[in-house]
Amino acid sequence: MRVATDGFLDTRDDLVRMPGLADTEPEPLPEREALSFLLSHAFPGPRRIVRGLTPQHRGTLQRAVWADSVNIRMGLVDRVWRAITEPATVSPSPSGEPQLLQIVLYGDTWAYPLYLEKGTMRVAPCGGLPLGELKKKRGTPRIDVRSAA
Repeated sequence: MRVATDGFLDTRDDLVRMPGLADTEPEPLPEREALSFLLSHAFPGPRRIVRGLTPQHRGTLQRAVWADSVNIRMGLVDRVWRAITEPATVSPSPSGEPQLLQIVLYGDTWAYPLYLEKGTMRVAPCGGLPLGELKKKRGTPRIDVRSAA
């Protein structure tokens, strides 16, 4: 570390780390937490999850969890959502009731039913539900079941 002639520290030395100047990525969220955090948000338009979360996606979600600004958080979450989903062609429900589009399974124990309601995708009930409870309510899930695990 050197002190410049004007009295300021020269931090270009590799031994000195200043906050915000590190080039390291944050540790990715654990897969269960990342999926739960992602699906706790509502998204516009009908889309289906077609890919699982990669470690890079989970790292982006970790940055979203730490974001101070809602705009930055939603931008990061939306980027991950668009990376793992594709648009779905769904005809609107004539009665205006929520439509079940997809059931996302996490392992053998947890399910996240994705519903389209008035043009907005969301998990209902919020936070998902145990797979055994879903089987009791709807029978064995057979419609477009994707595993995110």
